[in-house]
Amino acid sequence: MSHLFTASRAAHLSKTELFQRRIHGLPLDEQWELAYQRAKAIAQEYAFTAYDVYALSEKFWEFHMDNVHMMDGAALTILTIQYNLAAGTLAPFAMIRPELRPLLQRILQFDVSAQFMLTEVSHGLDAMNVETTATLLPNGEFDLNSPNEGAAKYMPPTGPYGGVPRVAIVFARLIVSEEDHGVRPFIVALGDGKQMCKGVTSRVLPTRAGCRPVDHALTTFNHVRLQHTALLGKLEKPIDPRLHFFKCTWRATVGSLSHSALAVPAVAVSTHIAARYSMRRAITGPNGQPFAIWNFRTQQIPILHALAQAYVMKAHALGAIQLFKDTEIDMRTRMGIVASVKAVMIQHTQSSLFALAERCGANGLYEHNQIIAAQLEMRGVSIAEGDILALSIRLATELLLGRYEMPQPRYPECLLSRHETGLFKECRAEMSKLGSHREEAFRRLILPMCQPLVEAIGYRMAYEAAIDAQVPQHLIDLYEISVMKTDAAWYAERAGVGRWAQAQMEDRAVSAALPHFEKDLDAVGAAPFATASIVTKDSWDSFVRNLVCHKGDAEVDLALSPIPRQDFKEGRMVLTRL
Repeated sequence: MSHLFTASRAAHLSKTELFQRRIHGLPLDEQWELAYQRAKAIAQEYAFTAYDVYALSEKFWEFHMDNVHMMDGAALTILTIQYNLAAGTLAPFAMIRPELRPLLQRILQFDVSAQFMLTEVSHGLDAMNVETTATLLPNGEFDLNSPNEGAAKYMPPTGPYGGVPRVAIVFARLIVSEEDHGVRPFIVALGDGKQMCKGVTSRVLPTRAGCRPVDHALTTFNHVRLQHTALLGKLEKPIDPRLHFFKCTWRATVGSLSHSALAVPAVAVSTHIAARYSMRRAITGPNGQPFAIWNFRTQQIPILHALAQAYVMKAHALGAIQLFKDTEIDMRTRMGIVASVKAVMIQHTQSSLFALAERCGANGLYEHNQIIAAQLEMRGVSIAEGDILALSIRLATELLLGRYEMPQPRYPECLLSRHETGLFKECRAEMSKLGSHREEAFRRLILPMCQPLVEAIGYRMAYEAAIDAQVPQHLIDLYEISVMKTDAAWYAERAGVGRWAQAQMEDRAVSAALPHFEKDLDAVGAAPFATASIVTKDSWDSFVRNLVCHKGDAEVDLALSPIPRQDFKEGRMVLTRL
């Protein structure tokens, strides 16, 4: 069981002054600086090599599921861009171009901060149509330019912070002899850590709600000169521009999977917080004695479901990684696996983290108690490297049209597999009545079903991965019923498991899991990273002592004297002596 969760390489960082420092009340620029300092500290613990980021080593995936990321979502954002998107894009070129290796090494050591700049204000999901241009000049240099405000690169953090030089992999439309040669990546210097480079403008965006602040920005280029070596790739016009674009941006697919894996620490640490708070928080029981709210079934159910999801998601992520790396599998299928993993991971985090925060009452509303912050960070993940709905529409449509297939169910008689098969059967039956998938009726009736279809694939594959990873049966049973509740009507209508039968399944699963709860919770290794003040009495007392405290000697006369009875002719209003 516990083999799924290994000790964090960065565990000792949780006790250092750098990670113990409270950010609340710090000026925004100091919070940004702190995020970069923490990012570098984590980077030094992992000490990535070019092989790690290019070949997607076990250490690369381990990094994305490390509980340390729940201590600072801003540092996490910086690191995932640095290593997956920037270093991952540069590494294959550095293998054949020795002059790029020193820069790659500086990125790996976090001696420079590296960004990945693809999408633009006017071009998100249609990034193939970016408008930033890089025009080849007669002397062999390139002129990098943002032709309008819609071409501003959207969100990558580019402000002059962090104290280290900043570079970016910028995707621009290559123009050669006034002809469009498609989208290419270019290496571009952005600033020295204190100010921007000439011609580069960074307009820092307001902070994201509830998340640790990152200097996300709108970035534009005003005829910035680039050396010929800044181009990653060839000058020739590609035969298939679409295929070439996807090859250039392949790290976005890796990012979709690696970002999804962050659901594991998000749910694991949040579950630990909600559980420990529930065991500590007490009400007055019938006998006048303290009674922990953990004893209520309404508290146990969401916490146990979340813990089971953490185990199953870890198994699912590890299984999906192996399938994704298997080059014998059709690339479209591998991308489909990534989409289904992301759909399931985000669904679990959004539903479970909402429930966990709610079970913490008013304390669940505060960012410093981590759960709601984790939920909001994962909302960002749901959009990053491919919006879930868009990914689901593409995958489900292509599967319904029979263009390729996903891995077939290995336990076809299990309820989750029957659910997946049933949904596809229903949709195909409806499609047979509609004609072309380009019909308006298809958009109205089938498109809304695409995400549930992809989630159903993911649920089934997660269940299979949990069995393969030997996740304890009591946790698998909990996971199964938690998934059934997402489409309870189908299981009642099509599988013959009515509402009350589902409630009884849940009750049996929860009762079976409770005796193992402490051992299962400890095994995820979340305790060192649960910085929420509500976890223990000592942490709460320390939190209260450090709050801004106001005292004084003011006196206010409230004139609280008896009010005589008065009769008013209009409305017969009567004020009576209190």
